[in-house]
Amino acid sequence: MAPRPLSPSGTNRNPVKFWVLVMFFGAGVGLAVLALLLPDGPGAWPALGRTLLVGNGVCSLSALALLLRARRRPPLKRFDLPLLLLAQTATLGGVLGETFLFGTQYSIMTQLWVTVFAAGFLPRRLVWAQQGLGLASITLMVWMRAKYGATPPRLWGVDALVTALPVVLTGVAVAYFRGEAEREARALEAAGRIDPLTGLGNRRALFESFGAQQSGAQELTGLVMLDLDHFKRVNDRYGHAEGDRVIRVLADVLREHAAPHDLLTRHGGEEFVWVTGVGDEGALLARVNALRVSFAQRIEGLGVTVSAGVAVTSLPLDDPASVLPELLRRADAALYQAKAAGRNQVRLAS
Repeated sequence: MAPRPLSPSGTNRNPVKFWVLVMFFGAGVGLAVLALLLPDGPGAWPALGRTLLVGNGVCSLSALALLLRARRRPPLKRFDLPLLLLAQTATLGGVLGETFLFGTQYSIMTQLWVTVFAAGFLPRRLVWAQQGLGLASITLMVWMRAKYGATPPRLWGVDALVTALPVVLTGVAVAYFRGEAEREARALEAAGRIDPLTGLGNRRALFESFGAQQSGAQELTGLVMLDLDHFKRVNDRYGHAEGDRVIRVLADVLREHAAPHDLLTRHGGEEFVWVTGVGDEGALLARVNALRVSFAQRIEGLGVTVSAGVAVTSLPLDDPASVLPELLRRADAALYQAKAAGRNQVRLAS
């Protein structure tokens, strides 16, 4: 069984997301207050401009209030869409308010804040929706400046394109590097749960993924601890490269005898752990014995065999922290009995 799927990014980015949004919306409130404190400019409709700037401040304050609520009732992602809409509305209202009050659009690049927020933190479907919404907003902003600005552009379509291009490219770049960073984080985390020699899970994967295997209609869970007998002789006589080959052979034989959803891990050195769903203890013992025979046939002549200890439980696996250590202890004790009895055999834990 492959290790349990990882989270999208491998880390919890909610605190970063929270403070980025506080910074963005706090700055939006500050800009609205600053603009309202300034005297009227040569804008076409000062009263409408002030109303829109008040609306910008209200949207930003509403977003801050929503953020505080989200912090008390996580996850923050539940509020992604309303926060995105508030951000876009506040930006559009602020820019148009400046246009009607002062005839300028210095604040138009605050559209970048919305783009960076979406590209850096939101699901992919919302990122592309925001890009389309952002393009429409910029087009409307520039068109309004062409009609009501103090210094209208000669070619408003070209002006809109030049303004929108860096905003869109910034969003694409942020989304791309975010995706690459998340893929790298997933790869690094997965590498930390895979044994590089065999490709099986490692001890960490055992403790993280135990209980996630699907045993179908099986009522029992079996844990098999396997250990190579006389493995040191192989390393001493034939070298570590041959020892590595023997370990890989056992890993391959394990895969062949395991069910599709079984959990296979290399516990350390020449010791392996196999977790599987079983109908009865006898059937599991037969599977382990078949594995031993198959392995012996693969490496015939090296004098290496497999001993195994088997522990079975009917307890539910919804609390792995309490079930797994006890299963490991019992399987290890059974393995010790198999070794003490002469090796190359399987023992069932009592």
